[in-house]
Amino acid sequence: MRGDRAGIGRRWRVGELARVAGVSVRTLRHYDAIGLLRPAQRSASGYREYTSEDVHRLYRVLALRRLGLSLDEIREAVESGSEELLALVERQLARVDDEIRVAEALRARLERLADALQQHEPAPFTVLLDVLEVMAMTNTYYTPEQLADLEQRAAELGPEGMRQAESAWATLIEEMDAARRRGDDPTSSEVQALAQRWQALIEQFTGGDPGIRSSLQRMYESEGPEAASRGTMNADLMAYAQQALAALG
Repeated sequence: MRGDRAGIGRRWRVGELARVAGVSVRTLRHYDAIGLLRPAQRSASGYREYTSEDVHRLYRVLALRRLGLSLDEIREAVESGSEELLALVERQLARVDDEIRVAEALRARLERLADALQQHEPAPFTVLLDVLEVMAMTNTYYTPEQLADLEQRAAELGPEGMRQAESAWATLIEEMDAARRRGDDPTSSEVQALAQRWQALIEQFTGGDPGIRSSLQRMYESEGPEAASRGTMNADLMAYAQQALAALG
């Protein structure tokens, strides 16, 4: 389709153009049906015939298609000027960046899943289901951007830092529950000290991001404390901790 073959006066029927362009006849017919690439002429017998201008338009369509633009966006681009094309490409670039962040977050979660499974020889199927359930729940309540932030903080802490954070939470939950069972007043100095540690651990997890904190709260409210905490807290303990946190002012 170069040189003399693409010269003025050259005509391509749909099958021939499909072969040389590397697309299917069905694709060209679809482009025709939606008005994206309509053949300029038809033969006396009614066959579609594409001109050199049609071929150049097809080049543009296929190039933009490889960038991941939708057919509507492609039509907008080929029928408008360079400014609109720049805006479309910038929007597509932003979408690709979002997809990369999601893929990176997924990779980090898969690596943690692999680590969790490698710690069990052989890995019980229940471990796999448990980790997958946590992943599904997390994806439901956090945005891709929030997940990326959480993954970044986890990476900064490293495996040892994560173990220390988990140990700190386990110890604090045990101490808070012991205070609850004793009937300690949530406003007492001892329980308020526990509440301050609780608040600090939440801040460490959320990085002070109000959006992440809101997502965390929504998950606990929707799933319930026991499910959201994977069995480390029940509704009574959560209510007691919230009373203590509220008293912090």
